[in-house]
Amino acid sequence: MLRWSGDGVIEGHPGAVTQPTSRRQLALFNSMLDDYTDELKNLRTDRNPARWPAVTRYRAPHKPFLLLTVFDLVAQGILQTSFVEFNSQLVDGFDHYWLKIMGTSRLGDPVLPFYHLGTSRFWHLVPIPGREDALSAVGQVRSTSKLRELVLGARLDDEFFKLLTVPESREALRTVLFEAYFAPRVRPDLADLAQIAVEASQYATELHRRVRQRFELRETPAVEEQYRVESRSTAFRRVVVAAYDHTCAMCGVRLRTPEGRTAVAAAHIVPWTDSHNDDPRNGIALCGLHHWALDQGLVGVAPEYRIAISRVVPTDPGAEPLWSLERRTIHHPADLNLRPAHEALAWHLKHVFRG
Repeated sequence: MLRWSGDGVIEGHPGAVTQPTSRRQLALFNSMLDDYTDELKNLRTDRNPARWPAVTRYRAPHKPFLLLTVFDLVAQGILQTSFVEFNSQLVDGFDHYWLKIMGTSRLGDPVLPFYHLGTSRFWHLVPIPGREDALSAVGQVRSTSKLRELVLGARLDDEFFKLLTVPESREALRTVLFEAYFAPRVRPDLADLAQIAVEASQYATELHRRVRQRFELRETPAVEEQYRVESRSTAFRRVVVAAYDHTCAMCGVRLRTPEGRTAVAAAHIVPWTDSHNDDPRNGIALCGLHHWALDQGLVGVAPEYRIAISRVVPTDPGAEPLWSLERRTIHHPADLNLRPAHEALAWHLKHVFRG
């Protein structure tokens, strides 16, 4: 079991922490760590070799993925209380773990672990006032709409949350999940995802600061030495998509699944390979069609923010979704500081747009 040795080290997980001030506090901490270690090792999960692969030890990975996401949100400073909301940040983190370990054939459903973790001692579903009896009576929750109809969120045990706020004990408990539910060969990937989540949060903060400075068309490549590609792309997407409120800047489509997955992505106006620039003003939120059309030079945005359509686009009915946008003004971020930079738009018109 994980133990605090009394010299600032958690046995089984290296790292110094603030030492308890008394033997009683030391004993209490070790007791808490032992209790939650046992809880995490014994989550109720579906065990079926026909459904689940060897990398997850033939067990459903939903609960471990959701808990790892909660750990990440605490590490990023996003989750600052013991109350956990079912929101897009939680779903996004869950999806990252799922895609990395399980692949893209199908996404897992985070609703199921959010509800079923309620059988664990440390996870308490918080019913919507007046819906307590309905929550107690329901046998299964399989949809986001049903979950939102019944619960406000979940509350973690205060002691469990305190352990998560201490980096060393949080990482020790993360290791428990790694070892209990995942094969050794994928544990480094899981650790990388946790680090990427923290780096992405730091980089997103940096990007928000950047928009208060003078826009530079090209940035120094030094950022590549500080942040990994996955961290940068995650932060850039998060900042740009949120700036446009999940709305395609060209067609105005705003579609999100009940879980919070979005139909738009963040596109670089001046490609990263040319600019090394993740400034949000070098970004624009677009649906799949218009992201592709921007990259192919079939659409552009003039300095007055009006959409231009390339003359290489055919005039047959099949291209009408593009032609219908000509001369329209793009949908802007609510924060005017996040509008596309004129320099970036002009560069795209000159070097990419097929005028």
